[in-house]
Amino acid sequence: MSFLLSPSLMCADLGRLREEILSLEAAGADSYHIDIMDGEFVPNFALSWADAAAVRKLTKRPLEVHLMVKNPLLHLPYAFACGVDIIFIHLESGSFAECVRRIRAEGREAGMVLNPETPLEEAEDFLDEVDRVMLMRVKPGFAGQSAVPGIEERIAAFAARRGQGVLCLDGNVGPDVVKKWKAQGVGSFVLGTSALFGKQKLYAELMADLRQ
Repeated sequence: MSFLLSPSLMCADLGRLREEILSLEAAGADSYHIDIMDGEFVPNFALSWADAAAVRKLTKRPLEVHLMVKNPLLHLPYAFACGVDIIFIHLESGSFAECVRRIRAEGREAGMVLNPETPLEEAEDFLDEVDRVMLMRVKPGFAGQSAVPGIEERIAAFAARRGQGVLCLDGNVGPDVVKKWKAQGVGSFVLGTSALFGKQKLYAELMADLRQ
């Protein structure tokens, strides 16, 4: 089964954004992952909506936004204005159902995000209403973290329950993770420092290795 690779642009060199996008696109990036944080839902800040708008001008490939914010409803108009294609909302944040309704009304794809400690059962009522489900392999908010203990069993349980293609993995996604879970039907992977950025290799070489 085919799978998608989405570079996380919070790990890119934003001072060379155009060059980064061109290099990643030539390397075969399927989409671009943009993290928006508010300093409250997670104790950090990442990219801004100005960054998202700049990326949109540089590529026609899909943009996916991961909203790590306390009130995602406030951010949806910015996502729509920036031409974002896929919007991931944390089930743990406020107004999840209303966010999904508005995203679908705008003709965009809606994604659900689950933190490592959130029981999978809490997602059941919404699974038929979203296009993708992202399981965090780390606590959200910071790049370069190690995977949470026991996360592999959690991923396996969800993959067995929901079948192929829907599941996305984010956080500490290295080549070994891609190799293991693409064979189990995981549909997409968010690539950060574990697989792509900060390496002493060209993006094209790294991405080709992941495809194999």
